[in-house]
Amino acid sequence: MMANEGSYPENARVLAMNGAEVVYRASYPLPGVANEMFEIQTRARALDNNFYVVAPNMGTYYLFPNESTPIDTFGGHSLMVDYKGQVTGRQDYGAGSTFMSGVIDIGALRNHRSHAKWDNWMKDLPTELYQLLYEKPIYPKNLYLNRVPMKHAEYFRKVTRKQIELMHSRDIWVRPEK
Repeated sequence: MMANEGSYPENARVLAMNGAEVVYRASYPLPGVANEMFEIQTRARALDNNFYVVAPNMGTYYLFPNESTPIDTFGGHSLMVDYKGQVTGRQDYGAGSTFMSGVIDIGALRNHRSHAKWDNWMKDLPTELYQLLYEKPIYPKNLYLNRVPMKHAEYFRKVTRKQIELMHSRDIWVRPEK
């Protein structure tokens, strides 16, 4: 799950429904790491889908090979999470090269998925109901099929604003008071 993909339950669910037992979640930038968003999402994805998530985050790096000033836009906070949402490995420090480690017990995961009576969630999914929720697309597909990615301001104007308006027009979200 690349960075922001871990912010959406569906991306993790697709991996789980295809048999994933260990998922790699790549780097996530500040402020999402410092305000615990990265950890909360990562733990939720592991628990919801009963799989391990290995989520190493970038620390300090140099923008160019001969640069002398390090920058840290990711903030560390690497973690490993088990299939019950428990952190099994952590490295909060992000200002240099570090490592983290933790136990990944595939046998215990498989036993849990096969024998737990309550918290092996996917066996209880009413997938036929969820199909109705996703009938109408929300995010535009193939956004960059024939063009380079947009800059932030253009993306906000051409995509984000339209997506927010779509949510309001479908009565999914209520417009804020003026």
